[in-house]
Amino acid sequence: MHITHLACTACSKDHDAAVPQNVCTACGKPLFAHYALAAAAKPLTKESLRTREKSLWRYREVLPVKNAADIVTLGEGWTPLLPAPRLGAKHGLSRLFIKDEAQNP
Repeated sequence: MHITHLACTACSKDHDAAVPQNVCTACGKPLFAHYALAAAAKPLTKESLRTREKSLWRYREVLPVKNAADIVTLGEGWTPLLPAPRLGAKHGLSRLFIKDEAQNP
C-alpha cells in the first residue's frame, strides 16, 4: 500500500491510513486517500498487470488496504464494455460503449 494518509473531504483533518476507516472522526464526512504515486507506479507495469488476477485487486498498490487480511471481495470488477453502435449513431457518435455493471455482485 502506498497511501501516505487519509484526509477528510470536508474539514481536511488527517487520519491514519493504517486504520481501516472511511469517514472523518471529527465531522463524519468521507475520507480521501493520498498516495505516494511515484512509489505506487513502480510495480504497476503493463507486464505485471497482464499476469495478475482479473479483478479490482490487481491494482492493490493504489487501494486503501494495508493488510491483506482486511480485504473483502465478492468478485467485483472486470465488467465488460459493450458496443452500442445504433445508440451511438443516433447521437452522432462513431463509437459508443456501455459499461455493464449489472454483472457485479
